[in-house]
Amino acid sequence: MLKRTSLLQIDSHSLPVPTGSPTIKFSDVESSDSGADEMGVYHREVLRYGVLTASLEYSYLDNADCSYLLGLLQNKTTFQFTCPVASDSTDVTQTITRTCYCSNYGAALQRLKAGVWRDMDLEIKEC
Repeated sequence: MLKRTSLLQIDSHSLPVPTGSPTIKFSDVESSDSGADEMGVYHREVLRYGVLTASLEYSYLDNADCSYLLGLLQNKTTFQFTCPVASDSTDVTQTITRTCYCSNYGAALQRLKAGVWRDMDLEIKEC
């Protein structure tokens, strides 16, 4: 069973520590009115600033960890996702919580009888 961290949570349930480095991105959502004008000047019509996208990767999971992760997503269209953000401290301890959904997830079954899963990834996006 993998160690869990309170820096990554779904609905206040700690997630296993990802094997790879978690990718946390913030991007702006622009309207279709954004773009360059006749003079070549780009105009931005921003609908939302700093929309969260997080990618979590697990290279190896036993059946219990895989079941735990998928159970946190089961029958949910949205959930509260907590993740770390950069701060002034030397350790990453500051977190944010946003309403998100899981747009993509999956894993490869490595050994059927032993219930060993590999290469699981979760793609979490803010609503």
